[in-house]
Amino acid sequence: MLKRYTQFIKEADETTEIKDTTKSEISDSSKYTEIKEELKSMIEKTIEKSGGEYKSFIDSFTKNPDDVKIEGLINDSDIYDFYLKWRNDIDEILNNSNFFDEVPSELNSFGLYDYMIKGTQRAIEETVKSMS
Repeated sequence: MLKRYTQFIKEADETTEIKDTTKSEISDSSKYTEIKEELKSMIEKTIEKSGGEYKSFIDSFTKNPDDVKIEGLINDSDIYDFYLKWRNDIDEILNNSNFFDEVPSELNSFGLYDYMIKGTQRAIEETVKSMS
């Protein structure tokens, strides 16, 4: 089923325009602006609560996303809610970063819920990296 989904996304990309699907698309300022605004707001709330500055938080998060947590994206249920809200953008980001080509067992993901959480976390990491 994952192959069919990625094939669907690739076909959708080809019909809109022929483009290079690289990570640089995420950093395109006109793309994913709403999800970036949401993450920026969450990061600013985290900084207000625990101190620091925006740039150093982004650097820390990109270096070690497992240890640095964003307020509102700490629990799996929070990440699941974030996915439900931004699923179209997240799926596109994951497709562009070739996440769907990876085997779930290599990600230590042995259930659909866990796979979705890990995918959403990866999309968040990719998006935050593009914000630096």
